[in-house]
Order: sequence, then structure tokens, then C-alpha cells
Amino acid sequence: MDFDPLSFFEPEPKIAIQNTDNENVGKLHNNDITEVGGNSSETSEETGARKNEDCASGEKDGTVRLQVLDLPIVNTSLPAGVLSTLLKLFEPDQTKNFGPASQATHPTSAQMTMLELEKYLSCKRITTLQLEELSNFLKRNIQSTLTLTYLPKQDHTGITSFLTKVISFPFLNYTEEERDSIYNLASHVMTANSSPALKGDTTRVVEIEGLSKDILLYEPALTEDKIGNITWGASLELAKQIVKDKTSVWLPKPAAAMMTPILELGAGTGLVTIVLGLLGYRVVSTDLPEIVDNLTRNIELNQLEFVKSSPAEKIVTDSLVHVTSLDWRAPNEFLDRTMCLNGYETVLLSDPVYSTSHPYWVRDAVSAVLSQSENAHVVFMVGRRDRFEDVRECLWQLISDLGLKLILSRIVDGYDDYGVLQYDYKVYGRKDQ
Repeated sequence: MDFDPLSFFEPEPKIAIQNTDNENVGKLHNNDITEVGGNSSETSEETGARKNEDCASGEKDGTVRLQVLDLPIVNTSLPAGVLSTLLKLFEPDQTKNFGPASQATHPTSAQMTMLELEKYLSCKRITTLQLEELSNFLKRNIQSTLTLTYLPKQDHTGITSFLTKVISFPFLNYTEEERDSIYNLASHVMTANSSPALKGDTTRVVEIEGLSKDILLYEPALTEDKIGNITWGASLELAKQIVKDKTSVWLPKPAAAMMTPILELGAGTGLVTIVLGLLGYRVVSTDLPEIVDNLTRNIELNQLEFVKSSPAEKIVTDSLVHVTSLDWRAPNEFLDRTMCLNGYETVLLSDPVYSTSHPYWVRDAVSAVLSQSENAHVVFMVGRRDRFEDVRECLWQLISDLGLKLILSRIVDGYDDYGVLQYDYKVYGRKDQ
């Protein structure tokens, strides 16, 4: 039978699902589990009785919040497609900004529309037909099946046990491609739900009040030598300051910026560059060569006009955004390639220091690329992490030693992937203001 998405929507249309956090649904305790997935020690009569009790608890709206005991037994009778859909539901939701209210509307929310649900499933690479097939296999309705997305946080131990069983099962009835896909999915879910740093490839949605569209930022799996490929909270806080127009002390009007491009050092995933581009500013966006490919990908993902140049090419600034590499340890190599031979009047940096060497590299880079114009400014947004307090103080001293004047200093409240964090927002200039 064809799946009709309207079958589980209220006439508004809204999804007829309630967030069933009440105790009637039945809370699962670890000592209730003898075998993960189907609970093979349970008799068929006990299973039927348990499911009848669950149905009774959710009979008002037909929705039952599923538990680990409701998961299928991992054996050769479990279709690869069904297991794949199940594992995708366990994947962390698409990240939106940072902080406790950062997630998009959950699919079990009564406020989610049909269009929003389809978008949610699309982000998880699930079709409505695949969701229906999983629901049929579990003998549950669509609404109840969607509550599986709660399980990784609700019962981390139980889900880890289930995933371990999936990874260790041979699945000889699957094709090699199906087995590899299942093992990769299960491994990704296990690590991604354990630590933000192990979340694997993901796309972050950034929503900034006052900006006409959301920004998409692709973030490859984090590796030690490529931390520039993840979005740090400092870039979001600096972007917010720009959108809120709390930057008049240093940010030129777009028309003026078309004549003198803004330079971003350490652009990372490109959030600040993209915001400036959307607001009509010309930007030269730079980072290390190994970061530039993903930076370019995100600028393209957000449909901005851009030009990319290799380290051997001249930097042409007639495009809205120009992407190229810049090593802070050799800034003059960059300056030799740019049309702004006298430097840039506006230089931006977000969270540039996380080792004792970085303040000195930043100083050398700023000294080389910042214009001698009295209108020149360098702007910092830096997380106030306790372990790097000495590094930050070293940075501020080195920047002051360049003869630059601190003309704005503010502490900004924000978040990063690990929780609440304050940021130093500082602007230095060639002259006092």
C-alpha cells in the first residue's frame, strides 16, 4: 500500500503527536534488560502483554514512546533497509547554532508541519516510504516510530548495547555493500552520540536574527590537524555583531567596502565570510591550504559569488568573495599576491589562538596585512576558555606592542558545542576613537 503522509497529520495540518514524557509510557531501567533488541528472554505472551500495555498508555492519541525493548532482534530476519532506517533515526539531529535551544523542531512535536517533517527526514536521508517500512516491521504507527529518535539520549547504555550487537553480527544474508553501510552507520551513531567532537561529517544550520536566510555549513569529521573544519562559537558571535549593526566603529558601509575588501584570517568553515557576503561586503577569505577546500564548499553551498585562487596565483578582488590560502607564519607570501599591496583596512579573526605559538603568528600576520591607514582596524572575537587565559593575555599584549589602540572591548555571552561560553570582543585601531 502506498504511504500517504497526510495519514498522520491533523487537519491544520500538524503532526498528531504529543511529547509523551509522562510515566504512563513506562520508563526503561538498565536492570530490566536481559538481551538488547527484542528481549529474547521474554515469552511471546509477555511481549504481547507488554505491547498491549504500551498501546493502552498511548491510546488517547495512538502514540507510544518506544523503548529499547521495542527494538527488533538482531538476526538474519532483520531486513537491511529496515535496520538502515532505524540507525539513521538514531543519528544526532542536524545541528542548529549552539546552546540548549539550538535544535530544530523535533518530529514528534505537535507544531511540526508536513513540510517540516519531510525536510527533517530528508536531513536524515530517509524517505517517507522507508519510514513506513520500518513502522510496519515494528508493528507501530508512524508517530510511535518517530519517538525512537529520543532513545540515544534517553537510554544511552541500552542503545550502545544494541549498536554493539549490530556491529558484531555477521549479517551473512546481506550483500557486502549492505553490511559495510550498516557497520558504518552503527559505528557513526555510537561515536556521534558520545561526544560532539566525534560526530562525523555533518551540516550545521546557522540562524541569525536579522538575516534573511539560514546559513548551511558543512563540517567534515573532526581530526586533530583540521580543527578549522568545524564551526567555533566565536564566529557565530562575531557574525551576530555584524548583523545587529553593532560594528559601526570598525565596519565600513557596503559601498565603501566594495572599494576596500575586508580580510578574514582563519575563516574556518566560512560563517563570518558568508554573512558579510550576504550583506553585500567584498571579502578576501583565507585559511590554511588544507582548510580552504571546505571553506570554498560552504561559500558555494550558500550560493555566493566567489573566486578561488591557488597559493601561486594573484588575488583578484573584483569578485564578491575571494578564497585563498594564507599561512600566518609566512604572511608576506600572501601580501605579494594581493592587489592590496599596502594592506587591508579591516582584518577579522575569530578564535585564532589555541596554542602558545599562535599569539606570535597572529601578531606577525596582522603586522604584515593591516594597512597603515588611520582608518585601519583589526577585530577579534575570542572564547574566554580558562585553559587558554595566558595565551589570550599574550595575544592582547603583542597586539598592543604593534602600536595599535584598543578602541572597543566587550564581553559577549554565547555558546559553543560544549555549552555556555563567554567571548572577548575587541577592536584595535591605528588611532584612538
